[in-house]
Amino acid sequence: MSEREPDYASTVYDCPVCGGDASIEFENGATIVCDKCGKTKIILSFKSNGDMVTVSENNGQYYEVEPDVRAALAKVEAAKVSKPEGIQKSLAIIAANNDLATAYNNTGREGLAENLASESLKSIGILFEGGEEVVEEYCDQASLCAAFASARSDYDLAQRIYDSALIDMDGIKNVSVASLKVKRGLLWTKKDNAAAETHLKDALEIIGDGDTKEYPDPYIRVIAYDALRGISGKRMDSVAEEDYLIKSIEERKRLLDQDPDAPEYRVVELVDAMGYYAEKLSRGGDDNMAEDLLKEAENIARKYNRAEAEAYAVMSTIRYQQNMKRPLPDNFSEIMTKIIDTFVASPAKDKRLKESLAQAYMFRSMVIDPEDYEALVSDIGSAYDLLLDLAYRGDVNEMFLMSAARSYLILLNMKNPEKAKAVRQELNEIGISQKHLDTSARSTIGNSGKRTKVDYKEKVDKPLPGRRLKRQPIKKKG
Repeated sequence: MSEREPDYASTVYDCPVCGGDASIEFENGATIVCDKCGKTKIILSFKSNGDMVTVSENNGQYYEVEPDVRAALAKVEAAKVSKPEGIQKSLAIIAANNDLATAYNNTGREGLAENLASESLKSIGILFEGGEEVVEEYCDQASLCAAFASARSDYDLAQRIYDSALIDMDGIKNVSVASLKVKRGLLWTKKDNAAAETHLKDALEIIGDGDTKEYPDPYIRVIAYDALRGISGKRMDSVAEEDYLIKSIEERKRLLDQDPDAPEYRVVELVDAMGYYAEKLSRGGDDNMAEDLLKEAENIARKYNRAEAEAYAVMSTIRYQQNMKRPLPDNFSEIMTKIIDTFVASPAKDKRLKESLAQAYMFRSMVIDPEDYEALVSDIGSAYDLLLDLAYRGDVNEMFLMSAARSYLILLNMKNPEKAKAVRQELNEIGISQKHLDTSARSTIGNSGKRTKVDYKEKVDKPLPGRRLKRQPIKKKG
């Protein structure tokens, strides 16, 4: 559904009876109000194929209520009668139909939207010999149709859509084709095969070393590098994986220098990638290079005055220092409080932020006075709540969740046994018993981007969060 509120009040409707200007009111459903004809109810009906539609009670004809859909329908009609005839008119009709598909999608009619987009893809295929402009439109339309299929988790269909379009455009080398190849390559995460890697490398060859500043997505090389890094990691090619990681970091730096006003998340992605690489270097014994990289990440965040990126960069440094068992700085609590405040104020509330925020709460709890029970419960409880929310969404670092849960339960058992009982029940619901907490090994709070499997001495009788809850609705906490 669209986040934009439909503007019913200022929309001019046509009277279903006389065709004159009318308005709409909502009381026991939708009613069209005409000064001449009075009120006409708009009722729900069903087509022979089962699709639900809104029709006018006076003649049973389809009547659209949603303002954005009405506006899009008007654009389609205008495009159909536009002059002159030819490819430009056909493309104008297709563009109008895409606006209509978007409006349908935003009003909960995803199936109708996808069907309309698919019809437009067929129409563009017929026009394919029309030249370079049609190639661009064809690529855009294929991407739209593949996105609809992917939204339904039909990645096989999405792949077929991309492959069919790329076969048609064999031998054509431009940015539109390169972008389509990158999007096709990204599907390796859903259906892994050699074609994904081939398309990604083809895209990089098409792009070459040229400036991507004016591309629809300037980060096209970064996207390709990151996908190729993932593919290399999956086949255990650590040399290629590191090579693509370095290329991705350097490309991100170049693009940031080129566009200092880039959105905050771009800087976050850069310093996060640098932190991840620093961790890999440290595991390989190259601590000097790792420390230099961490310092550089913090300096980049400060250079561009990005508070959230700086918080992520500092968190990477702290994780490294913890793994190296370095002593905590005297102002550690103040550092963590600043990071927590920054993350809490962030408009983004994705997995990465929630895990990082939970980690910050756990870090701060390490320097709280053991006698300050309320502060300990607050920080560790906040970390637990964030991680539990991720567990309900089927996307959590399991060892991190259990580490926070164990600490939280130890505190609650001291003074709040009823709350402890409720927490144990929550954990039981996602397949984690007290026995699991007691027998699982504690893990160091490391880079939360990597999922951790739990090694139990006994077979787990229920699946863990990252598996069982993927198709479950989100549990609302009371």
